[in-house]
Amino acid sequence: MIAAEFETAFERAVRVQIGTGEPPWLSLPQLCATCAELTSLRAGIVLMASGHPQIAMAASDGASAVEDLQFKLGEGPSVDAYVEGHPVLVQDLFAETSRWTRFVTEARALGVRAVFAFPLQMGAIRTGVLSLYADRANSVDDEQLRDLAKLASLVTGAVLAMQSGMTLDQLGWSLANAAEHRSVVHQAIGMITIQLECSAPDAFVRMQARAFSDGTEMEEVARLVVNRILRFEP
Repeated sequence: MIAAEFETAFERAVRVQIGTGEPPWLSLPQLCATCAELTSLRAGIVLMASGHPQIAMAASDGASAVEDLQFKLGEGPSVDAYVEGHPVLVQDLFAETSRWTRFVTEARALGVRAVFAFPLQMGAIRTGVLSLYADRANSVDDEQLRDLAKLASLVTGAVLAMQSGMTLDQLGWSLANAAEHRSVVHQAIGMITIQLECSAPDAFVRMQARAFSDGTEMEEVARLVVNRILRFEP
């Protein structure tokens, strides 16, 4: 059972933090690599919060581009799993063209055929999504689904342990490196909220639309905003 194997690493990480007061050795990229190894699937862990589209992200080989694609488009299984608060299991992505029109088309080019996305949540706390990607149509039986759900629960506990005592703007040390590539986006969102006198989610939507219309990446639009080359007008 993959959950039982993973639990040993999880328990040791939490014990190190609670027992000695030192940061745990298990980082977000290590968590992600462990998930990929145990499931033999590409894995991505994205941390989110209300008003913060992506706080941090770690991905195994081949999964980073898929996570970036969902971040850019604002649609996909991981996005829905977080918003809806329940697993989104797609055994054949090619049959979902009406649900995620843009995502499915571009995900095909990245070799993604099946997606299993689990929200990272504990009670009322929802902190992100664990997504697993397969390069072929892939079904899971009830036992495998229980294993994957348990894996997501253990990842949730590890992330909460890493972030213990920190705020969203003060990431724990083991999450900070995974957040660096998104920091310019959040800085730009803050500037756009002032320019447009709008909420952070509305600012993010405006950035998405600009990136899509320009055919560029969100980070590039963000850099233009932060460097005061681009200004959004009401």
